[in-house]
Amino acid sequence: MRWVTYLSPSGGGERVGVLEDGDVLGSPDPGGLAELLAAGGDALAAAGGRAAAAPVEIIVEPEARMCAPVTPTALVPAMVGGEVWEIHPELVRGSDDAVLPAARTALVGVAAVAGGDGPASAYTPACLWLDERGAAVQLSLGPVLTTADEVPGAPLELSASVDDREVGRGIADPADAWLVSGPSGAGRMRVLLPVSTPRLEEDDELFVDAGVLGTFEVRVGSQV
Repeated sequence: MRWVTYLSPSGGGERVGVLEDGDVLGSPDPGGLAELLAAGGDALAAAGGRAAAAPVEIIVEPEARMCAPVTPTALVPAMVGGEVWEIHPELVRGSDDAVLPAARTALVGVAAVAGGDGPASAYTPACLWLDERGAAVQLSLGPVLTTADEVPGAPLELSASVDDREVGRGIADPADAWLVSGPSGAGRMRVLLPVSTPRLEEDDELFVDAGVLGTFEVRVGSQV
């Protein structure tokens, strides 16, 4: 099942939705994706069924304003070149959010999100933005959160490109021992970032392809 968190045009607040056939189906259930994941796979599937049967609103995917699928409440461990970095949750943004002009390089990979079925109940694309000094300034997640049952056991091919020119490629295994060994708990996540880009300039458009987890494109320094 594929889930998103988006800004509802009818209320302006964040709402959970199911992505189906190119449409976002607004969930009638309250709460966020972290709470739904914590309830376990059966409860999540039931919530998805309710959203598909009686959505509170239907939005064509390209017209939906996507937020980070899950907003963590604790430090996010990120594996970068064999080292573990801890990313503050305040740096987490959605793939539709502006990337700070200070961003100069990006590390691309996958985030495993914990729920009631373990520390890797779902996955979403991840992009960590670094400034000129190599310090983390933003962690973009999403737009789609895919439940583990729909993620193949084989490693995922990841790529990043600018103006149709590939600038990075790598592999992330959803079953990576480090990625799936994190603590359980609603919204807890770990990030694996095997792809690095060269220096990026303001207004560069970075396109990220995470295979079955989806794609997104974002402009460095964009305020849209």
